[in-house]
Amino acid sequence: MFGLHQPFLKVSREDSGRYVLPGDFSSPHDNSSRQENESKILVYSGSTPATFHDMVQLFKRPCDVLLVFLTGLLLGAVIANRVPHQYLPNGATPSASPYSTFEPPATVPAEYFAAKPLNNSCLIDNLQIPDGPQTFDACGFVIRSTDEVWNLRGDVTAAIDKYFHDDYVNAGSWGRRGIGKKALHDAVLAEMRAFPDIQIHITDCVCKGNDIAGYKCAMPDILDGTNMGPSAYGPATGKYARWTGLVQSLVKKNARTGQWQYVAEWGVHDEWSLIQQLGLDFKRVPRPWRNTEPLHDCQPLLSFHPRLNMDSVDEMDKQFHRQAFLRTKHTSV
Repeated sequence: MFGLHQPFLKVSREDSGRYVLPGDFSSPHDNSSRQENESKILVYSGSTPATFHDMVQLFKRPCDVLLVFLTGLLLGAVIANRVPHQYLPNGATPSASPYSTFEPPATVPAEYFAAKPLNNSCLIDNLQIPDGPQTFDACGFVIRSTDEVWNLRGDVTAAIDKYFHDDYVNAGSWGRRGIGKKALHDAVLAEMRAFPDIQIHITDCVCKGNDIAGYKCAMPDILDGTNMGPSAYGPATGKYARWTGLVQSLVKKNARTGQWQYVAEWGVHDEWSLIQQLGLDFKRVPRPWRNTEPLHDCQPLLSFHPRLNMDSVDEMDKQFHRQAFLRTKHTSV
């Protein structure tokens, strides 16, 4: 192990150039007495090897032996706590034992009854879907478009341009938002660099709406891939991961082109599970310090009543992006 060839303890005269251990006292088991200018003490030396005679003399002094033993324990604890950190990936810390689990209470806690109640029934009237023709296969669109962008290894840029609106709103975990086709394109390519073998396994799909107002669709999925490049969470780890999620989307026909497109998506995936599987230190993962997603009490993310509307926060972001896009276009002209 480290430095086994070096001496560690010896009996010597006091020397200002050595680190003196707290053993500067006479032993009750020998006849020596403490002198004013000289004493037998324990010191650390990195130059002169300890002789067999030195070690024999040391072990004749029980107090000094005890001191050596305690010093060894202390050094061992320090080394055990510090050295393994050098070998953990990406600054991760050693795993501690899991938190204890607790049996569920026998009755509903009194603190629960004392807390403020919430009634979501105000949302029901705002979930109504207006009458209209329903000839479009919205779930088929969701499945085919997902495959073309993520799974088939085809022309990714062309698929994004075809299936996503210019003002596309991408709402994700922690309240994060991406607005516009360019932001989506960058996010998709970054994810593909991080997980080159990524696959999105669609597990179900349900859509409600009509051909005029558009369709609200929900798609649960399972993603898997190997982290071979830098990701939004940290450096490449080379580890395989599988994580689940759910995406709600608004699909509507583009009035200008006649192409059905995603206008907005709200997706939440189990990023905690992903980060854990990658072996990254969560404290170092770039993220907001808190979840900034606003509450949407009584207002759905998408409402068809009395007309198609997104929630106010996303509608405002969308309008801001549109204005910025028009200003940039005007300036370039």
